[in-house]
Amino acid sequence: MKLMYDAMNDHENVVNWRSIFHRNMARPRANFVTWMLCHEKPATKDMLRRFNLITDSICSICKSADESIAHLFFECRENQEVWGQILQWIDNAHSPLPWAEELKWLAKEANKKGWRASLLKMAFSETVYGIWYRRNNIVFAKGANTNIVKSIIDNIVYRNWLSKKLRDHVALLMM
Repeated sequence: MKLMYDAMNDHENVVNWRSIFHRNMARPRANFVTWMLCHEKPATKDMLRRFNLITDSICSICKSADESIAHLFFECRENQEVWGQILQWIDNAHSPLPWAEELKWLAKEANKKGWRASLLKMAFSETVYGIWYRRNNIVFAKGANTNIVKSIIDNIVYRNWLSKKLRDHVALLMM
């Protein structure tokens, strides 16, 4: 019986970052953008330039480098400040790493049990979405959400307030 089960399941396609999404209480749109990021599919300017859809690939936020997934989400100095403030708010002494290492670190941390792992998964997804939303506002609406950190924290608080397990911990973070 076990051999048949193993034959029917393709264990080679299991990804190491699946723990990021298990019981992640972030908004569905935030989890979707994070899932797209894990698959390296967001339409950043460098990808659009490779398809000859645009000619300019400079980062929409910092205007100093090509807008790749790694740069936009983890290397852009303005977005590094966002990550730093969110990680400081959730009381996590971690500084963002390059994309591949960050994903490995997060997958390892998300596998842990407890409220800190739950909060970290949600904060990661909401921050990824916040950065993507900010970038799209700059590109398409020609404006920026200057209070991105407050917006991310508000979403984390509102979503976690529904959980009796996390409510007390979030209340302490708000003090």
